[in-house]
Amino acid sequence: MKNKFLKTLGILLVTLIMVAPIAVDAASKSFSFEIKHQIAIGRYKSTKESVKATVNMSSWGGDNYFTIHIYEKGSFSSTLIDKLEFSKSKKGSPYEVETTKVKKGHTYGYEIWKNANGAKIKGSGTLSY
Repeated sequence: MKNKFLKTLGILLVTLIMVAPIAVDAASKSFSFEIKHQIAIGRYKSTKESVKATVNMSSWGGDNYFTIHIYEKGSFSSTLIDKLEFSKSKKGSPYEVETTKVKKGHTYGYEIWKNANGAKIKGSGTLSY
């Protein structure tokens, strides 16, 4: 009787584990930069319908604005999907910008762009995608 109960309980637990929804955390990628114009962050497959960038600035270098461009590679070219815009503020770091223009399961390229004015910006951040 006891063995039959334990066997039934074991089967029930295994079944519950198999059919229970599995919680998946969104992927994230840390990056750092020190640039005068442009740098690629990388290409990543989206795990959700949005991407959020959190940036901590070490130096604005006289500038007050930069963007993270999001590209989707096609058969013959890349398409700009969105720009995450960052502006210097009195509040300061961290700066957070999010977009919902990405699609889960698609792969996107991320690049940091700023004015080519000779000023250097420096910082680090995280993409949650």
